[in-house]
Parts: sequence; structure tokens; C-alpha cells
Amino acid sequence: MNYFLFFIFFLSIVILLPYIYYSNKLESPSNIVKPKYGKLAGLKNGELFYQEFKPPNPIGQTVILVHGFSTPSIVWKEVIPFLIEAGFHVISYDHYGRGFSSRPQVDYTKDFYISTLKEFIDFLQIEKKVHLIGYSMGGPIVGYFANENPDQVMSVNFIAPAGYMFKRESQPNFYLKILNKPLINKYISVVFPSLMYGGSSSIKLTTQADSNKLSQDELNMVYREQMKYEGFTRSLISTANNFNLFNTQKMYQELGEKNINASVIWGDADEVVPIDGLKYLRLDYPDINFKIIENGHHDLTYALPSTVGPFLTKQLKNFSDVE
Repeated sequence: MNYFLFFIFFLSIVILLPYIYYSNKLESPSNIVKPKYGKLAGLKNGELFYQEFKPPNPIGQTVILVHGFSTPSIVWKEVIPFLIEAGFHVISYDHYGRGFSSRPQVDYTKDFYISTLKEFIDFLQIEKKVHLIGYSMGGPIVGYFANENPDQVMSVNFIAPAGYMFKRESQPNFYLKILNKPLINKYISVVFPSLMYGGSSSIKLTTQADSNKLSQDELNMVYREQMKYEGFTRSLISTANNFNLFNTQKMYQELGEKNINASVIWGDADEVVPIDGLKYLRLDYPDINFKIIENGHHDLTYALPSTVGPFLTKQLKNFSDVE
């Protein structure tokens, strides 16, 4: 019996020590070092980090880029030059809890993301209709926003958008099972943080050559930087628990009925958000313009910017002419 108690005690120490050690290494969000190249929007839930790019030959159209679940706005870095060259005023931002934005202690619900985007646009004092581009989780965010605010939107554009993962809704993968176990996800997120996100170590990457692709080292550096601060993992856990990203079909159907200009680009080898969703999206949104990237995975925005950028600029210019 004594040996058993000793074993339990020893095992507890082995489990708890790494947690205590790594917990103490997390820094306060107030210590986040904001890059000089960005700006801060003081909104009601804290500071939203964003970047603004003004073209040399403006055409009077604004594009807002909305990133996905965990990887911050750096995913747009190599797509942005294509949009600027085409004359678009471009704005990208980090969601709360990610990148260099604040980490508010709130529930990260669908309405939270939508209201944040609404408040951000008001902060920027943009009076004309905007083009919205949403990547992965950003897809449902821009879609819901456009549904609720159609008078503010010129077009919605999706890159591998979440929302049609019906099989995963009934059978969540290991990653999401972790996020829904409070004690387990807290421990793993502190001791084994790489298991908590879709980084290069956990998803397949597109291998096609692209001279403009974002360096994996740069992406990883920014990703690891955001993980240093308290609140990042909480934002992921809260989002997974409060924002159903598996099935947002009703939203897409309603959006299709409004006939808002729309486009989508998707990789046929995407294992994070499978391209099976495209057939449903085309049924719900018959007039949507689409492009399929052969052997493309979920990393399209930073792995194949020379394909994604020109496609988006062409769609946005066409939509601008329609208006």
C-alpha cells in the first residue's frame, strides 16, 4: 500500500512540475510587444492590432482581411502586395486573443467576432461598402457579418471557409476533443502547446513552388510569439466551445439568397477544411465564382500567394465594376 501511495505521489509530481514550470513562463498580455509596422484600434474589449496599406494608385475600394482560428494576420503578408498593386486600400487585423491584439476575458462567440468586426469598421470610419475576405474561420465571420450588414458589403470572398464539416460535427477530431476537455486542454496547452494549434507540425503543407510564399520560419516565429502570452490558448478553447464552425450552412444559404457578390478558392487536398464543402456551397450560393487549386492544402494564403492574390484581385475588380 505504501508503495502504491508513493507511486501516486511520484506520478503527481511528474505531471504537475512541468505544468507549474511552463505556467510561470507565460507572460502577461500587457507585456505584448507591438511591432512598429502596425497600428492599434482602441475598441471596447481592448486593443486590436491591425495594418493598413494604401495603394499608390487608389481606386477607392477597401478590402478587409479576416484570418482564421489560430494563425494571426501574418498569413496575408504575401497576398497583400497583389491587392495594393491593383489599387485597393487593404486592412488586415489580428483577432482578439491572437497575434498582437489584446486577450479579453470574454466568451469568444460568433456574435463576439461579428460585433468586433462591426466596431472595427466603425472605428476606421469607412463609409463606403467594403470587400471582405475570410480565410478558414474567417469565412463564417465575414459571411455572418455580410448577412447582418449587407448595406456595408460590396463582396464576400472565401478561402477554404469553415462551415460545411458535417461529418466532423458528429465526430470531432482529436484536436477538438482536447479543446472540449477543460482540465486536459489546460494542461496540454501549457506543457505541449504545439498540440493545440494547426501549425506546420500538425497539418500537411502545400509543396508547390511559389517564389512569393511566406517563409515557414517567419510564420512559426510570429506564431510562437503569440503563444508566449496568457490568453492565447483560452481564446482558442472559448472559440471551439462557443462558435460552431462545423455547420454554418444556414448562414451561407441566407447569404446566397441576398445575392451578394461572392467568390471562393479552395485546395483539393485540404484536410483541415475538406473541399467536400464546395459542392454544398455551390448549391447554397449558385452564383458564387470559384477556383480549385490542385494539390492545395489549407495553407493557401501563405504557401501560394501568387495564385491566391491574382484570383482575388480579379474577383474584386469584377465586383467593383458590377457596383
